[in-house]
Amino acid sequence: MFLTSAAIVFSLVAGPTGDSSALLRDLERRVGADGWLALHQVVGGEEFFESLGSNEIWLREILDSGPVRRPEVVLGFLQEVWQADRDLVQRPVDRGMATACALALGFRDGDSAGMVARYEYYRDSDSAGLLNVCYKGLATWERRFLARGAQWGSMGGAESLVYLRDRICWPRPDYVKACWQAPYRSYNCLADSVQRPDYYMPFNGSYAAMPEMVIDVGGVCGALSNLGASAAIANGIPASTMGEPGHCAYTVKISDDEWKPAYSLSWKRSMHTSFFEATWPNLMLTEACFSDPERVAKSGDLARRAFALEMDGDLEQAADCWRQALNAHGLHYGLWVEWAAFGERTDRDANWWRDYQTALLVGLKGHEEPAWTLLSKRVYPRLLAGMDDAEKLRVLLRWIRNIQNWGGGRWNVEGAWNWIFKQLGEDGQRKLVRVMSERLIESPDFGPPLVVWLLAKYSPDSEEGRDTLGLILKASGSGGDGAQSALKQLARTAMLDAAARGDVDTFQAIGKQASSLSEPLSMKGIEPFPGDLVSAGGLLQVSGRGNRWDSPENHWGILGEHGGRCHTNNGASFIAVRLEHHTEITGIVIQNLKGGQSWRATDSRIEISADGESWEQIGSLEGNKRFYRLDLEGKHQRALWVRMAKDTNCLHVRRFLVWGHRRS
Repeated sequence: MFLTSAAIVFSLVAGPTGDSSALLRDLERRVGADGWLALHQVVGGEEFFESLGSNEIWLREILDSGPVRRPEVVLGFLQEVWQADRDLVQRPVDRGMATACALALGFRDGDSAGMVARYEYYRDSDSAGLLNVCYKGLATWERRFLARGAQWGSMGGAESLVYLRDRICWPRPDYVKACWQAPYRSYNCLADSVQRPDYYMPFNGSYAAMPEMVIDVGGVCGALSNLGASAAIANGIPASTMGEPGHCAYTVKISDDEWKPAYSLSWKRSMHTSFFEATWPNLMLTEACFSDPERVAKSGDLARRAFALEMDGDLEQAADCWRQALNAHGLHYGLWVEWAAFGERTDRDANWWRDYQTALLVGLKGHEEPAWTLLSKRVYPRLLAGMDDAEKLRVLLRWIRNIQNWGGGRWNVEGAWNWIFKQLGEDGQRKLVRVMSERLIESPDFGPPLVVWLLAKYSPDSEEGRDTLGLILKASGSGGDGAQSALKQLARTAMLDAAARGDVDTFQAIGKQASSLSEPLSMKGIEPFPGDLVSAGGLLQVSGRGNRWDSPENHWGILGEHGGRCHTNNGASFIAVRLEHHTEITGIVIQNLKGGQSWRATDSRIEISADGESWEQIGSLEGNKRFYRLDLEGKHQRALWVRMAKDTNCLHVRRFLVWGHRRS
């Protein structure tokens, strides 16, 4: 029977525990009166809704397994499947899979016949015992990943699924390696580039299924990731393809509670299957939320009551009910979105949005990226409107002080910091930088990226740039694990930049503090020359800065008694010391790196320069030695720069010490 809106409100308010009638009426609210009537008028519609309405578990599978988009499409699909197989209601696995297919179809325009075929594939494969043992225990929300399939639709046809199911039948965790069933080939056997549409074209029609062609012809990241994800999906294991910068990857749910990235190169992932935001941290939140079905159901019932109260005009009771719903399950991202929509619909004031922010920071603690997404998209546009700089800063610092770690995984926190920075004037920005330095530099997660972000905000020669560097140095001097990570990042960015532009003061300031990251080396075997150790107050430049063998945090120690380590890139190389002053050099000592590669220093040239551009050779390193000693006393060699250079291989040293007398 068709129910009026008044009846819906009465039932939901009277039955807040979520009995079948209340759940069914919430579906009617979502569909709308006209759509609901049309669904009932389909042949067999009344019988379908009687079957659905008498089954609370099925209704909860529909309503509490993630967002329900285009509910009229979802219910229309379920009607179609139910008409063909009415007994599926009594088979929980098949009912859950049919529901997942319906929910997936509601997310996008698609062919219901194709989705019926996918449902029948899983029904028949499960009946024949051909799927992974995890399949029977999946919840409906997990089955949605199977229903959605991989990015390439051609991998999801029945013939493709059957081929993958029968060819790649492995233990669940092994599907992260399924992509390598296909060879990585940029060119096919006809020399066609994978970047062109004709890469697979010559082979169309020669294979029974797309994955068979990919395994035989080969491909690159897109083909391989779709193959790997589809292999898992074909065997009843949740998986999803992902986009990364210049690359495609995938993820597999390798156990009941763990998703593992596969063929992945970057944390900058965009999920091709997602319930809300297409990010890795949001997938982690989805897992955390729906792995607790009791709390999902409880919070869902309270949300349904809130909708009913709003329809009845009782906005304050509805607002309170929303708060109860999120207290019941603070990890339910979908309900946070709905609660924000309620605030927008009912034009809540700034105090309401402040309370929302407070509740959100508690409810989504440990899931920092999803929390930020809601704040920046839904809360701050309303809360910050009309505020002065000081008020904005107070609000925004609530979030800054709340974040603890990456939560669900590395994400673009720099984008969040940029957004906050742009909301403030210059005075607010300076205060923000100070608080962030004090609050986050010591964080093992946020300290290193914050260093890079802060240094990019201002020119190093500006007053703001110098002040910011001072704040970073002060905050990173605590010695804690997080501070050490920030200090290492500071050396690998700002100190290298200072060396490149000849900024001795900055190089020295960072280098001295970074020396705390390593133990000093013994000076045994090193005999000084007359004069001052003028290298100790200078800076170091290494060819191929940032190469994977180098350790810039140890560069400062190379110039003095502390000792350190550096490593150039391959090929023609140099290690150059810019001295503290123009110097009449009396001698040089170079301490070689121990080990089987110490021969690399042999035959290196020792050169000097007044300007770092024109070089004069004054000696060379002969033989394979632990210490090289070049006596220049009385030879009147004046220079500001000294370097060792070689044209054939990389170089690495522990110390590069220069003595002499300061000259103008």
